[in-house]
Amino acid sequence: MHIVETDTIPYEIVSRSNRRSGHVARKTVREGEASPGVGFTADLVRYSGGNGTFSAPRHRHNFDQIRYVIRGRPDFGNGQLADDGQISFFPAGAPYGPEVIEEAEMLLIQWGQHWMTRAEHDATYAQMQRTGEFRDGYYVTIDSDGNEQRADGRNAVWESFTKQKMTYPTPRYQQPIVMEPIGFEWRPLGDGISIKMLGRFTEDDVYLASYRWTEGATLTLTPERTQLLWISSGAVDLNSATYGARTALFAEYGETITVASRTGAEAVCFGMPAPAPAKVAAQT
Repeated sequence: MHIVETDTIPYEIVSRSNRRSGHVARKTVREGEASPGVGFTADLVRYSGGNGTFSAPRHRHNFDQIRYVIRGRPDFGNGQLADDGQISFFPAGAPYGPEVIEEAEMLLIQWGQHWMTRAEHDATYAQMQRTGEFRDGYYVTIDSDGNEQRADGRNAVWESFTKQKMTYPTPRYQQPIVMEPIGFEWRPLGDGISIKMLGRFTEDDVYLASYRWTEGATLTLTPERTQLLWISSGAVDLNSATYGARTALFAEYGETITVASRTGAEAVCFGMPAPAPAKVAAQT
């Protein structure tokens, strides 16, 4: 179990580097393994407006993402705009953008195999600056004929670190999927808990849901996967302590935790990819 009261963590400015243009700040909520062989990061990201508006060209990644909009109206490109409280699933390999994001705050979760940690990324980025330049979301170098060569900045760092050519999986979905929780109905789950099941995705069974506690209700998170609870309103009780809104609770892969609420609460739950059956069998 891992608990992060995010309001106690200061925002830190993200350098422009290969992180596109604009003024962006970040809180690192958690970095680690979602399940064996699958690395992940969870961050709170804050975007400025005006001359600091974030923008990025149309691009794609070899990993999956979830973006939960806490406030703002980000434009993910191709007519896909999100709003307060909406959640988007970005499948690996699917292009999106050009992005324009201003005056917004989002919870960003990213995961995949062959994962590059933040420390590995930063060390590789620093080394690459000796032979090229990160500019407007691209890594720019000059070839032997004096011609400018451009590559997606983040992907170029990954290739340099892994010494592999970036390949993209066939997208399971052709574009990001934007979910509107307001359009879903609450359904009773038992013991004073209600659920909005927002979606289940891919063979990894990634799931997104909202939970609601009535006073005195209890929710059990089971051990088959890592699960992140983002407390959006009210307060929950865990191990004799109380945690309010903007707390992130991680139920780790392999553990069972029980989350109660004496006063009532709501939370968004991000069910991380479940391990493949072969990997589970290998561990038993």
